[in-house]
Amino acid sequence: QEAFIKHDGFQCGYCTPGQIMSAIACVKEGHANSAEQVREYMSGNICRCGTYLRIKDAIKSAAKQK
Repeated sequence: QEAFIKHDGFQCGYCTPGQIMSAIACVKEGHANSAEQVREYMSGNICRCGTYLRIKDAIKSAAKQK
């Protein structure tokens, strides 16, 4: 959640809970080693605002802190 806030990984908040839950699994399962891995793992989550780049940045940031 902190990484999403830091990287402004949400706008309307519609997808944020699902994005965060998937992001946690992405990091814990070791799928956050590259932008391509994150993009593939998170591909089932749809963001209506299009903050995908910031979401990816938040996930990669959280993975570094793990």
